[in-house]
Amino acid sequence: MLRSLLVENPLRFLLAPTLGALGGLAAWALYALTVALYAGQQGIGASDVDFVFQRVVYFGTIGLGIGFSCNILRVVEDGQGPVRILAAGLGSGVLAAAAGLVTGLTLHVLIELELVQIGDLVPRLLCYLVVGAVVGLSSRITLMDRSTLLGALGGMLGGGLAVAVWLGLDLIADSAEAYAAFLIPMALGSGIGLFTYSLPTFVSGGSLRVMTGQFKGQVKVIEGRDIVVGNNKRQLQWVLPKWEGVQDPHAKIFVKAEGRGFTHSIRNLSSKAVVVLRDGKRNRVRGERALELEDGDVIVFATGKSFVKVRYQQKTEEG
Repeated sequence: MLRSLLVENPLRFLLAPTLGALGGLAAWALYALTVALYAGQQGIGASDVDFVFQRVVYFGTIGLGIGFSCNILRVVEDGQGPVRILAAGLGSGVLAAAAGLVTGLTLHVLIELELVQIGDLVPRLLCYLVVGAVVGLSSRITLMDRSTLLGALGGMLGGGLAVAVWLGLDLIADSAEAYAAFLIPMALGSGIGLFTYSLPTFVSGGSLRVMTGQFKGQVKVIEGRDIVVGNNKRQLQWVLPKWEGVQDPHAKIFVKAEGRGFTHSIRNLSSKAVVVLRDGKRNRVRGERALELEDGDVIVFATGKSFVKVRYQQKTEEG
């Protein structure tokens, strides 16, 4: 179970760049297959396929493959079902593919106008930066807060990494040419996976760390929108196990912008208990009233033999 790899284990930080690299490899394979099929239909060799077709397909498939792979991890982490995982990946992939098509066409137009050469650094750098930025942007486009901009910045850093790999392979000369075709998309995907997944967590409003049960050690980052907690994979934003006492839905964590940061509060949506442990006291959350959370609070979803404990950490500035 992929989600189980996201709990306490040092290798979980490698999942995002690994998925991104695999997305880049899949994108290269899809590109090669598309070009080969097109060449077969035209009765020509793959090397003779029109340059504009190659560039458009190349950046389009890169956007699709990496956009899909880099943006499913967050949905998996939240415990969403396969349909929502697929939808999140395809949504990001299609957006990134569109950006790839535009960048590929733009590169072709610049070459046709003789404004740049095929091997020039600047136009290719801009293409990778644009595709990377759109992939990063798509990972948080529904939030439209500072984490969205950091996602785009992370994507651009991934694009820069891909160009650095390309330049490094160029220095090795012809011996590396065969590897460049798939190593560059893999570097792009790995860089995007690393930077878009990690950067925004540094400015998140806070986090929720599971202290008990199956997902002990998993951390849910709180960003710029409310979080519904429950056991339903098809609808909720953070899924915890039903067999550990969590109902559907169980609670809602409200995110409110205040000053330069955020404040968070929790409201009980279920017939079972939501208790906040603070300074040795039990604060039971009831009815319509939401309880504002403080740094270090321990939230208990349900009580008795079946329950899940979660520690809240506030990371934003107040005032």
